[in-house]
Amino acid sequence: MGYKIKDIAELNSSSLSDKEKIDVIQYLDTGNITRGFIAEIATLIKGADKIPSRAKRKVKEGDIIYSTVRPNQEHFGFIDKDSANLIVSTGFTVISVKKEIVNPYFLYCYLTQKKITEYLQGIAENSTTTYPSIKAQDIGDLDIELPSREVQNFIAQFILNINNKISLNIDIINNLEETSNLLFKNWFIDFEFPNEQGLPYRSSGGGMVESELGEVPIGWESVHLSSISEFLSGGTPKTKEESYWNGDIPFFTPKDVGSSLYCSDTEKHITELGLNKCNSRLYPKNTIFITARGTVGKMALANRDMAMNQSCFALKHKQDKQFYLLGVISKLLREIVQGANGAVFNAINLGDLNCLKITKAPDSIVMKYEEIVLPLFEKMSQLEFENIKLTKLRDTLLPKLLSGEIEIPDESVVES
Repeated sequence: MGYKIKDIAELNSSSLSDKEKIDVIQYLDTGNITRGFIAEIATLIKGADKIPSRAKRKVKEGDIIYSTVRPNQEHFGFIDKDSANLIVSTGFTVISVKKEIVNPYFLYCYLTQKKITEYLQGIAENSTTTYPSIKAQDIGDLDIELPSREVQNFIAQFILNINNKISLNIDIINNLEETSNLLFKNWFIDFEFPNEQGLPYRSSGGGMVESELGEVPIGWESVHLSSISEFLSGGTPKTKEESYWNGDIPFFTPKDVGSSLYCSDTEKHITELGLNKCNSRLYPKNTIFITARGTVGKMALANRDMAMNQSCFALKHKQDKQFYLLGVISKLLREIVQGANGAVFNAINLGDLNCLKITKAPDSIVMKYEEIVLPLFEKMSQLEFENIKLTKLRDTLLPKLLSGEIEIPDESVVES
């Protein structure tokens, strides 16, 4: 049966009033959610924190949130549980589903299809606003054919299972990354690496000496970062030369920094000819990319061979101790970006990197660290590729399920 979205859901039905006394809010902005996966929810305390003027939209379990700016960037999500203090930006359209008519997650699946985001993007690009954007009415005017409730439930659960697996993988990746970060801090910042007896060095009475970078273990030395790392630049093939583009080589730019450490694919790709016609090399897996212009200091690890544009630096340890270098850079970049007074640089240049000094650990300790964390990074890499396959599976099957091209067996509908 055919409906308009506005017939089966209410749009932006509930907003936060100035009279409501809420001391603490959990605030979600449009840039902090992509394809249902939340990067950050800010906890804001009235009277202590500045509450954004856009923090207005109330949400409840079963609501769909859909960014009105650049729909093709896929800043949308599904609210799977009630939270009295969760407030989202007015940059979202909040779609409150009439559950007696439609399964809320089925509607979420429908609205997040590529063909829908592309259609809404077309409307956005013809808007007269500062940024390509849509109105709530544009979503409300969309047409939808609703199958039986049993079919809705089956499709919703099928896609939910895939999304839950992707989400679980992301959680595992984040935990593995946190484990490696904690180990790096313990060994190379707190100096609690195992001594010859396997005991924590510093707290077991390990000898310390003064250095220009502060107190360090005996045998450690202060060196320039450039003594252990290569700083490599990138470049962009001519954009108007079609033979340079849409090839098989991932082309990393700042836009490709995501919520995960590993970058497995990129928005743009170049050809072998394009690679030969620009200043970029083909950088191998585990190369560290750092954004150097605009929003600087964002990092990613290449999860496969990639080229890179000129707005980034690629860093490689001279003895291939990439995971140790990653920890070193993570600490140093905070210093570069924040600066002594908390200012943010508009760019990082080669001079910034060349002047950085680090406390260099003995090779034996670095090698032991690399051996311990290697399986963690290999697992992260594997799960990132698994999520790419799951995402492609979901995005391939969903439109076919919704259109009826893939017929759902009767027993599957009954079981759902």
